[in-house]
Amino acid sequence: MGIEYSIDDIITLVTSESQKLHKIIDSIKETSEKTIPDIINLYYQVTMVQTLVKKIKFDLKFPIENQNLLDEINKTEEYLNEKFSKSLHHEILSELTNSIQVSTDNLKRLGQNSEQKTKETIEKEALLYKELRELMSTKEFVEQYETGIKDD
Repeated sequence: MGIEYSIDDIITLVTSESQKLHKIIDSIKETSEKTIPDIINLYYQVTMVQTLVKKIKFDLKFPIENQNLLDEINKTEEYLNEKFSKSLHHEILSELTNSIQVSTDNLKRLGQNSEQKTKETIEKEALLYKELRELMSTKEFVEQYETGIKDD
């Protein structure tokens, strides 16, 4: 005994979540340095929108007869493909890869420069290792999206 939703409710939901996605993508494109929380938020919203669209298609036994809903789904999928999957996703992955390399190089340099480590050097190294772990975890999270694309 599930809750029944009207086509208008479904259209409103798809439109609303798609608009959230547009705002997040626009915001990330405008910033030169993407933060880890911003990247994670983006990927969660992308995944949520993709899952929503798949669920609607499955529940309504695609092909969908309502033209307004079909148009909204097609517009959303096209936007995701063009603005995210084909461009921003690769840009983010590249930036994460570069950041990991820079962080690794900084740690190597810091480790080579001192035989007797000061408290300050040890704290700096610890912070760099923490940042490196966060970058690597985020990159792994982003790569899971790419794996999901290939599985579809």
